[in-house]
Amino acid sequence: MSKWDYGGAYKDFDIYSNSIITIDNNNFLKVHDIFNELPNFMNNADIIFTDSPWNLGNLNTFYTKADLEHICFEYETFYKRLFECIYEINPRICYLEIGKQYLAEFIIEMKKKYKYVTFYNSNYYHNKDRICYVVRGANKAKAPKLDYMDEEDIIKWVCANEDYDYIGDLCMGRGLVGYNAYINNKKFVGTELNFKRLAVLLKRLKKYNENIKISL
Repeated sequence: MSKWDYGGAYKDFDIYSNSIITIDNNNFLKVHDIFNELPNFMNNADIIFTDSPWNLGNLNTFYTKADLEHICFEYETFYKRLFECIYEINPRICYLEIGKQYLAEFIIEMKKKYKYVTFYNSNYYHNKDRICYVVRGANKAKAPKLDYMDEEDIIKWVCANEDYDYIGDLCMGRGLVGYNAYINNKKFVGTELNFKRLAVLLKRLKKYNENIKISL
């Protein structure tokens, strides 16, 4: 088994490129390239948390892992599209995870939409040497105390404590946002390029709730 099969979770589900997935009739996912038109259900999101590719090399790797070809372009093309999607969805609150290389650009873009923008020092894989940042934008003043938390713990906090109807993720990956929303009895929507990664979320949700309803 390839290391990019993510444990083979996709073999348990009839999931493929462009699949639309409904979970318990009120959570929605799609296998989706961000450069394509957003599925309508993403407009349900009144809050977003997205850990998108951090640079062009990272972006290329995600396409490779998904066995997809794409035209090479500048990373700016990607993050401009990411923010186009955010502006279209128009969430009240937006969290974006990013590395140091494009932190300033993400803050600038966030300030075009939100009055209050801050960023948190963070890390990933619970390793203090793996540094990243989480940028928060909102139009109402609020400053959650999230500095120096691992990004996974920030996601857990956001899903459990922010006030929202739906939380959205434009790069769902293996589904930390979706999973933590679900276990907090909250609703979620999301898109993800790689169906094999998205299947990891479905398998984890089914393990959490054996009676979960997953429609493909």
